[in-house]
Amino acid sequence: MALEFYRFIKTHAQEQPDHPAIIDGEATVTYAQLLDQVARFAGGLDTLSLEPDSKLGLLCLNQKEYLIAFLGALLKGLPVVPYNFMLTPEDLIYITQDAGVDQLVVNPAFIKPETAPFFAKFKVRITTSPAPDLGLPVEGTILFDDFLQSARPDKAQPRHSRAEGIPDVIMYTSGTTAKPKGVMLNETMFDVNSKGVEAHLPLQPEDRAIMALPLFHSFGNMIALLLLRVGGTLILLPQFQPKSILSAIDRYQATVLPLVPTIYSFLVQLMARGDYKLSTLRYCISGGAALPHALLHKVEDVMKVTVLEGYGLTETSPVISVNTIKEGSVVGSVGPVLPNVQVKIVDELGQAVPPGDVGEIFVKGATVMPGYWKLPEESRGALTADGWFKTGDLGHLDAQGRLYISAGRKKDLIIRAGENVAPLAIENVLINHPALMEAAAVGIPHPRLGEQVVACVVLREDQQTTESELKQYCRDKLPPFSVPDHFKFYESLPKNPVGKILKTQLREEVRSALNPA
Repeated sequence: MALEFYRFIKTHAQEQPDHPAIIDGEATVTYAQLLDQVARFAGGLDTLSLEPDSKLGLLCLNQKEYLIAFLGALLKGLPVVPYNFMLTPEDLIYITQDAGVDQLVVNPAFIKPETAPFFAKFKVRITTSPAPDLGLPVEGTILFDDFLQSARPDKAQPRHSRAEGIPDVIMYTSGTTAKPKGVMLNETMFDVNSKGVEAHLPLQPEDRAIMALPLFHSFGNMIALLLLRVGGTLILLPQFQPKSILSAIDRYQATVLPLVPTIYSFLVQLMARGDYKLSTLRYCISGGAALPHALLHKVEDVMKVTVLEGYGLTETSPVISVNTIKEGSVVGSVGPVLPNVQVKIVDELGQAVPPGDVGEIFVKGATVMPGYWKLPEESRGALTADGWFKTGDLGHLDAQGRLYISAGRKKDLIIRAGENVAPLAIENVLINHPALMEAAAVGIPHPRLGEQVVACVVLREDQQTTESELKQYCRDKLPPFSVPDHFKFYESLPKNPVGKILKTQLREEVRSALNPA
C-alpha cells in the first residue's frame, strides 16, 4: 500500500505545522492545513458512487485544488488522470473515454457553451470555483470548498477497491501525429524518483520553488512532489508568464526556479530591460528540452545563478539524470544518472557501446513504466524483454558517468546525402548568432539528397539578418554536410504546454511550404 507522500506531509505537519506548503496567489496553505484538506478530500471520495474502474480526472490550472485532489486521490487509492488543459476538446474526450474517467475536478474556466455537453457526462463534477450557468446537471456538481467542508477526514480509509491492473496515475503524453498515449505510473515510482533527484539536489524546508511548470506535466509533477517530500514551499503560478515569474521570485523570496529553455530565453531578455531582484535564487533547473550552450551561459551571466540541466521522460517518472549542486553546471551534460536508475547506450543492434560513443539511451529501474494504458503492442515496442526502456534519444556517457544528449531525438536525426546530421549541433550554433532568439533544425524529403536540412529561426526583437548571412555563419562553424539548405523565419516556433518545440509540426509546415501541392 503506497502512501509515501501522505506520510511526508503528515510528518511535516507534526514538525512544522505552520510552515507554508503551498502559496497560491493570496492564499497560503500550511502543512497542517494541507494534511487536513488532503484527508478531507480522500474522505469525501468515500461518499461518491465509485466503481472498481472509476478514475478521477483533474482539469485545472496550477492551483492548490489540483494538489489537494491529486494527493487526496492517492491517499484513497483512486486512480488519477491529469488533463493537459491545452489539448483540443476532441483529445480531452478521447482521454476521458480511453481512461474511463467518471469523476472530475475542474476549473470552471474550461467549461464553455461548446464543451458543456462533454462535462455533463461525468458522474461527478467538483468545480474549483462557482461554475457558469451552462445547463450542467445540479445533481453531481459540487463546489470544491463545499466538498471539503462536508467530508469526514476519518473516512480517508479504507482504500478504494479498484480493479486489478489499474495504476495510481495515468499521465497522457501529448502526441503530434497520433492520439495521446497513457503512461501507467504509481506513487512508489514518484517516491523513488524524487528520492533520487534529492540525492543530486538536496533541498531543504526553507526552499521555495516557483511552479510555473504545469502540474499536469511530468516535470511539474516531479518538482511539486519533491518540494512536498522535503517540506519546502510551492509558489504556484497559473501560466508561463516571464514577467510574473521574475516578479514572483522577488515577492516570495524564491530559492529554486525550474523551467524549460524557451522560457529562460525570455527571462534573459526581460532582465536586460527591467530591475528584477533575484538574489534569493540558489539555482535554476532546466529540463523538458535541450538547453543550448549559449543560452546556459547567458542565463548564468545575466541572472547570476547556476543552471542545472536535467533529462527525463514521462515514461521514467520522469528524471533520469540531473547535474548536481556540488559540481554545478557542466556544459552540454544533463548530469550524472540518478543513483537508483540504470542507463546504457546501445547501437542499432541493441549492443552496449563504450563511453564516448553515441547511441540510443536505454533506461532501466524502479521508475520505468510497466507500459502504456491499453496499448500492448506499443508497450512491447518501447520495452525490451528484460525491462529496458528505449528512450528514442541519442546520447553518450563520458568517463565520469555523466550523460549527454548528443544528437537529440533518434527520429529527428537528419540523413543528408548519406551523412548523419544532428539537429542539436546546428541549433547550438545558431542560438549563438546575435540576431536569433530561437532555432530548430528539421529534415524534409529531397529526391537527390534523401533529406535536406531546414533551419526554422526566430529573430530577436529589433534584430535583422538574412538567409545568406546565416548560411555563411554556419559554414564557419559546422561541417559542410550540416549547413542548412534553407532557412525559414518565424515570429514564434510552435511549442507544447511545457515549451518544447513541436518538430513534427515544423516538418509538416516546412514540407508544405517548400513542396506545395
